[in-house]
Amino acid sequence: MSQKNSKLSPIPATKFYSSCSQVKEKIKDIEDRNKSYHLINNSNYNLTKERMPQSLLGPTQDWAEFYRQAEALELADAKSTSINILLTFVYEQPNGHRKFIVAHPEVYWWYFNRALPERRCTYEVIPEGNPCCLYLDLEYQNDLNPSKNGPHMTQTLIEIIICYFLKHWGLSVTKKNVLNLDSTTPTKFSRHLIFRIKDTAFTDNINAGRFIKSICGDIEEYIATDGVAFHDVLSYFKREDLEELFIETGKRKKLFIDTAVYSRNRHFRIYKATKWGKLSHLVRAKDCKFKPIKENRDKELEIFLESLVTYFTNKSDLHLLEFTDESGPDLIKYERSTQFKNPSQLTRDQYQSSPYPAIDKFIMGIVKPGTIRVSKYFDDRQKIAYEIIGNRYCANVGRQHKSNNVYWIADLKNKIVYQKCHDQEDCADFKSEPIPFTDELCFMLDEDDDDIFFSIDVSCYDDSNLSDHNHSL
Repeated sequence: MSQKNSKLSPIPATKFYSSCSQVKEKIKDIEDRNKSYHLINNSNYNLTKERMPQSLLGPTQDWAEFYRQAEALELADAKSTSINILLTFVYEQPNGHRKFIVAHPEVYWWYFNRALPERRCTYEVIPEGNPCCLYLDLEYQNDLNPSKNGPHMTQTLIEIIICYFLKHWGLSVTKKNVLNLDSTTPTKFSRHLIFRIKDTAFTDNINAGRFIKSICGDIEEYIATDGVAFHDVLSYFKREDLEELFIETGKRKKLFIDTAVYSRNRHFRIYKATKWGKLSHLVRAKDCKFKPIKENRDKELEIFLESLVTYFTNKSDLHLLEFTDESGPDLIKYERSTQFKNPSQLTRDQYQSSPYPAIDKFIMGIVKPGTIRVSKYFDDRQKIAYEIIGNRYCANVGRQHKSNNVYWIADLKNKIVYQKCHDQEDCADFKSEPIPFTDELCFMLDEDDDDIFFSIDVSCYDDSNLSDHNHSL
């Protein structure tokens, strides 16, 4: 071989790619990645001086930091695409303040994993209205419950939830679908459970919470009645195993499930993270039988991605599980339009209306100055459920709730509306005194021709008829 031919010439880009447009596209992609790369390099989030290697096939290295959560969530939603999925993370700083970071999960993991263990204080933000996996926070104080077997209690609960998935949706879930993470310390038993079911998620964490709270209610009622009546799930479990799920808190006995973690825009600690000032990192539990849906060469990255409650690589294939208080379980196909709008962006005319605009108008008059976030009509029960924002007044406590929203039910059969509450601690079984429909609404419902009711112009509806029911909610 001649000396001339022994040297390899670089392959021109036009030979590697099939067209000039592809060359331009790749060059632009590299330039965009370089911009993001410099943004990370100049970031105040100095986990490490080491820089993440760039790759054409890797995630885009977008990175942005905020001190306001709303701004971070807005950017993550606006910039996310089907290929480049951005999530919002919360980093707890030494001064106690929290910083919100928008990044692709793989990018965040690269920097997070190179931080000092005591500085890995990060949470995932679960945005309101976004699809999410079922997640649970299990805990109890060891000194108050010295005889409890936390791992056994956890396995019992997993088996119960698996049965409820089969009961409500016919889903075949196993322990291989459950990522079981442990952060137990000598003083506290602590587990996080994430149910990863292929192409399946809850419509949002509110529905996930209702599902869990419904199970909790069943267990509490079953134990309170000594299990005399047959239950299609719980009767197949040993009574002593069900009783073991109740722990002492110093005030009262309760299930070891934290049902307060299903609030809007919840922060949920990520894999390998700890709370500031503690070394209680979330790691895979010894009794975890989880098998990832997608195999990855980097096993730690694989577990991290699967542990993220709101991370789905292909939302268009998702089947969403709903569980509302009035309708029970339901299964729908994911559409971007199914996501709730940010309440701060809603106006009085932007809520999702029901098939009965006159009743919507009636509800609007009752909940002023609040408004309807979304409504859902249940034909089989002849009821409409209205989720309310901007007004958390609960007739049960006689004041505004600090964090839990209220909702209203319109009962078309009995021609009444009443208020219920998402607060499961104080208002689990509360139902307000019913407010009767106005004579006009009753007349419309009694008409044989429903077209009169559906086609009524609500702008002409007399608001004076609502004055008697316009509470100071």
